[in-house]
Amino acid sequence: MVRYICRHCGRRMGQFDGDWREPALGLTGLKQEEQEEFLEIDDSGHDATVKILCDRCLPVPWDDNLWYN
Repeated sequence: MVRYICRHCGRRMGQFDGDWREPALGLTGLKQEEQEEFLEIDDSGHDATVKILCDRCLPVPWDDNLWYN
């Protein structure tokens, strides 16, 4: 299972009931550093949480200098 949460406010945004290694999700294509930053994989290695920004926390206009981008 893959859960998507906002890395800033913690809001739960969605869920995928398949394996996080599903090629269509693209998570296995992330570099090791990116996986460490954006993914939390459980001890079994089957479930993952993806930390992204929700629409409420995404600044408009985008600001590259903000700490949570």
